[in-house]
This record gives sequence, C-alpha cells and structure tokens, in this order.
Amino acid sequence: MTLFSNKSMMTKIYCLPGTMCDQRLWQACIKHLPENVELIHIAIPMGNSIEEIVVLLKKQLPEGKLNLAGFSLGGYIATAYALKFPEQINKLLLISNMSYSLPEHELKERSRTIAYLKTHGYSGIPTKRITALLHPDNINNQDIIHCIRAMDTSLGKATLIHQLTVTTQRENLLVKLPSLTLPIMFLIGDNDSLVKLSRIEAILAHSPFISLSVLANTGHMLPLEQPKKCALNLNRFFIE
Repeated sequence: MTLFSNKSMMTKIYCLPGTMCDQRLWQACIKHLPENVELIHIAIPMGNSIEEIVVLLKKQLPEGKLNLAGFSLGGYIATAYALKFPEQINKLLLISNMSYSLPEHELKERSRTIAYLKTHGYSGIPTKRITALLHPDNINNQDIIHCIRAMDTSLGKATLIHQLTVTTQRENLLVKLPSLTLPIMFLIGDNDSLVKLSRIEAILAHSPFISLSVLANTGHMLPLEQPKKCALNLNRFFIE
C-alpha cells in the first residue's frame, strides 16, 4: 500500500512493520518528509518461518535495487532479506531492532502467551504492554496509545498467534551484517527496552558501511513517538 505519492521524481522506501502493526505505524512520519519521498508499506507475509517469509517477500518487492526499512520484527525480516538477496538492496534502515535472537525469558513468555491465546482468546493488547513499549514521557499520549490499540484490533488474534509462532526462533543475524557491502543504519530509541545498544555498537568497528543513530527520550515505538526525527533520519539516510 502506498502511503504517499507524487508524480515528480520519487525516492521509494519499502517499509516493513513490526508485530501487530500496519500502515498506520508510518503515517505520523509522512507530513515531515519531502514531497519526493514515497513510503510503501509492505505487510509481513504469512509464511511459516522467517525463511519462508523472506521468499514470499521477494515475490512482492520489485526487481532491481531498492531502499528497505524495517521496524522491530520488520527490521529483523529486512535483515534476513538483505543477507539472502544483497544484490537487491540499495540501502537498509533498521528501526527499533538489533537483528538478534530472542532472549530466553522472551521465548518463555511467548510460549505462555500463545498457549493462553489459544485457550482463552484475545481481548486486545494490555495497557501494561503498551506502556512498556513507550518512553515514560509518552505513556499518557493518547494519540500513540490509540494508534497502537487500533492496529492491534484490526490485525486481531489470528495474526498475533501467527506472528508470535513463526518468528520466535531467530538466529543472531547481527554478526552477519558486516559481511554486507551496502549502507546500513540502525535507528534506535535510547529508552528501548527491547534493544541492547552495546551489541550494535560492538559491530560498528567491523564495517565502514554500518552506522547508528540514537534518539533521546524515545522508547520502542520510535516512528510514533518521534515522527519528525524519524522522518529526518529517513531523509538523511536515503536521500541526502
């Protein structure tokens, strides 16, 4: 789905969302982007593994080099895609993701969540989960909270079970990124509880192509919490 278009010379950026996110994730950024930038939302394909999702994604994306951005889970999938098809990537932007395997406590939590969902159903994302994803300054921001709830409601129980089930087993792709000879940037909130900045910083010395931009006072939901700064980084990385 194209979120913004203009018939002038366009720079297209293909955008993969995170778990239980849709095109609304990017909408707050659009008004801060130049008119010659087109964000193209790509829903996460319904594959049965990361590998199958990548193969399905290739069928959806155009031939030739493209600009790819991924948020959270979408960042991991974008990394897997770039490693499998590096000749198709012009630049790679990874937002709120470190392309790493999930920690043991999260694996256990996901297993419990899936079992509960199958038995008891799903009544929507808990408030506690939303606040855990946000910087303390944003935990009462009703626009952000409403957007997260709306995306979650639209996608529903079946999508949540699918995404949790097929994307839980992940290898550490972070250590493989230095093998790529294309521009890669991590865009991370300084208060993102799901990302360890030290792990990203550790690989910067291993590749001149990898960079890191950290946004202050920002949690995991970076495109919603800092849309203007997110757009600024998109523009600088893909356009300037």
